[in-house]
Amino acid sequence: MIDTHSHILPKLDDGSRNIDESIAILKILKEQGITHVIATPHFKMTDKSNSIDEFIIKRNESYQNLKNEIDKQGLDLPKIILGAEVLLTMDFVEAEDKEKLCIENTNIMLIELPYYEWQSWMLRMLRDLCNDNDIEPIIAHADRYVDFISNDMFEKLFSLGYKTQVNAEFVNDKTRVKRLKKWLKSGQICYIGSDTHGIDFRPPTFDNYFNKIKKTAGDAFIQNVSKHSTELIKKLENNLG
Repeated sequence: MIDTHSHILPKLDDGSRNIDESIAILKILKEQGITHVIATPHFKMTDKSNSIDEFIIKRNESYQNLKNEIDKQGLDLPKIILGAEVLLTMDFVEAEDKEKLCIENTNIMLIELPYYEWQSWMLRMLRDLCNDNDIEPIIAHADRYVDFISNDMFEKLFSLGYKTQVNAEFVNDKTRVKRLKKWLKSGQICYIGSDTHGIDFRPPTFDNYFNKIKKTAGDAFIQNVSKHSTELIKKLENNLG
């Protein structure tokens, strides 16, 4: 099983505060049956000083520091794959080298949508971004938009045909489950992520997800997520050698 959305890299964003916390999170994920974790620290291009290259350097340094400690301790933990959680903004759409923020050695990008009522132009911007740059998007935590997005805009988002990810904790929220039920059945919600930020703040909840998901979403959804999880792991393993 792959965790497609996490903030496990230390001292990088509002996720893990240090290497010890990162290791503790990875140990929990392993106990919960996770074999691969995509590290997706937040990326928001608010101005030119926050360049993609600067972000990549900081992300890789954080990862290397964590990996060095894992190797030093000889720990058997989930394999870490590097990516980013990219906020969709006009600044980002106009930036160069966007593909550097894809999950390593793929054209797949985890894209976070804005936290306000969407307009049609935003979805057109998303479509153009992906088409013009050959980006295969995964829409991050679709369950978290339920609180402020109309059914009509959800219909328009899913009509684009993009794969989406939900946070494992969504099974605890009846409103979110009800709003997403159509797409849980349609097969467009393909991935599960912990979106973990720490031991105390949004810890991994895959154990709770595994306990509740069959009753909540049914066998077809479980099979769909398992299929996409397996395919993504194979793709990553092949691309990374």
